[in-house]
Amino acid sequence: MDRLIQNTLIDLFADHGITLEPDEDWLLTEGDDYPAVRGIWHEGKDGGMGRLDIDIVLDEERTIEESFGGVGHGKAGCRDALDSFARNDFHVVLAACWHTINKKKLAVRELTAGTQRFTVFLGDFTLRGEKDAPMEIPEDGLSALEAAIATAPLTADVHWIRVFYGNVGDGKTQVEVLLDNEPWAAGHKAIASVEWPQHDRYYSLRNFIALVPAD
Repeated sequence: MDRLIQNTLIDLFADHGITLEPDEDWLLTEGDDYPAVRGIWHEGKDGGMGRLDIDIVLDEERTIEESFGGVGHGKAGCRDALDSFARNDFHVVLAACWHTINKKKLAVRELTAGTQRFTVFLGDFTLRGEKDAPMEIPEDGLSALEAAIATAPLTADVHWIRVFYGNVGDGKTQVEVLLDNEPWAAGHKAIASVEWPQHDRYYSLRNFIALVPAD
């Protein structure tokens, strides 16, 4: 499975002009130690969904830690999770960490948090669930989050935000917002305040955002 993950990541980055070199479990950026990336697959228990952990090391002190569910057993589940990474986070981390920007795949904005200006790379909200689940994202979905970012005490470093919203289907919802891998109360409050589409069956929306100090 490790070879499948490494080969898939090498090909994915190579398609966008980035050469990665294997070094045991890690893939290093050609000619440098950082950024470095690795993927670890965890098979699901009792036929359940597996999990792919993606770690991206920015420097000796900071690592982006993301996880993706994979539907299917063995390689099929792992490939599904790798596809989820490619659709969710990839173009954002490519822009923020490898300085390769594809504006067809993400939005680029400028934002001030406190006294620090950032270039913000916003990925698309991606849907998982029933085919007839709602796809329209509320207009205030990102604006509420941007308002929370503007008041966050961010340092002059790269920061990242992962948003998850789940419509359980019985009127209940699941919300998780992480800032630099940790639960972020202000972001959670912002996302929970939005009137997301309700649906009879389960669906989830996921979004990844990176903030890079502006020059």
